[in-house]
Amino acid sequence: MSQTPQRRPWVAGVLYGLAVALIWSGWSVATRFAVTTSLRPYDVTFLRFAVSALFLWPVLARNRLDIRRIGIVRLLVMALGAGVPFMLLASSGMRFAPASHVATLMIGAMPIWVAVLSGLLFGERFTRRQLCGMAAVVAGVLCIGGYALLANRAAGEWRGDLLFLLAGLCFAAFTVAQRRSGISPWQATALVNVSSAILFTPIYFLWLEPDLASASAGELALQVVAQGVVVAILGMYCYAQAVQRLGAPRAAMFGALAPAFAVIIGMLFLREIPAWTTLAGIGLVMAGVALVVAGGRARAAGLPAREAPAAR
Repeated sequence: MSQTPQRRPWVAGVLYGLAVALIWSGWSVATRFAVTTSLRPYDVTFLRFAVSALFLWPVLARNRLDIRRIGIVRLLVMALGAGVPFMLLASSGMRFAPASHVATLMIGAMPIWVAVLSGLLFGERFTRRQLCGMAAVVAGVLCIGGYALLANRAAGEWRGDLLFLLAGLCFAAFTVAQRRSGISPWQATALVNVSSAILFTPIYFLWLEPDLASASAGELALQVVAQGVVVAILGMYCYAQAVQRLGAPRAAMFGALAPAFAVIIGMLFLREIPAWTTLAGIGLVMAGVALVVAGGRARAAGLPAREAPAAR
């Protein structure tokens, strides 16, 4: 009975993490559809932040953030890591590479970026199992990227793959900063979306030539809901909740489920059939992330040293 209250945050964190994986995989397919039909990455980025800011600005108005406590550097990392730079990198990459690539190289590999940043910046140590998992993720990325370079070089998929890796690094930086910021999930979600809308809206209208009129009403409605509500608000909130309950590395792990979801959704709605090397890469990434998280749980649980040695 005494363990029940302790388990509740963990169970809730797992449910939030599963919701994030489903939302992110659907987002990758919806964004891929948008930027390969009538909208540009700039248009999708504007819809994401402008719509979400309309709903979220009251959160910042009611809750004044203590910038000195958060730290200006951490604040900027959060606003940029999950804001406009991240969205432009991801949506631009989707013009070249399919939804399964973004789900694997950006979302699925994100826990590795989180682990690397945690190790470099905060001295986190890793077990042998975790290091093996990282190696599997790198092998999976090489499978996907190698196929894009050798078989689809003319199509430019390698450009999208590179942009996805950079976008994953941006969001990993947000993950680490948000975990250490001390602000609530709603505050973190509102901060990113409102600040991004304030910064990007004048740039969009003054220099980027808006082209929303080229899309049909149905396409615009789909993107407004998918980008501005489901992903920017629900996805960010669920992710922040998972980080708060499980910690940054474990929360990021649920991104490993997104590639499988994205492959299924992409096959059903976009008719994107992955090559066998891509499927192998996706499997390696998912297995590698599982090893990274399992290794961390083993060490946290206090297993014998032979099961969880600290790699220096």
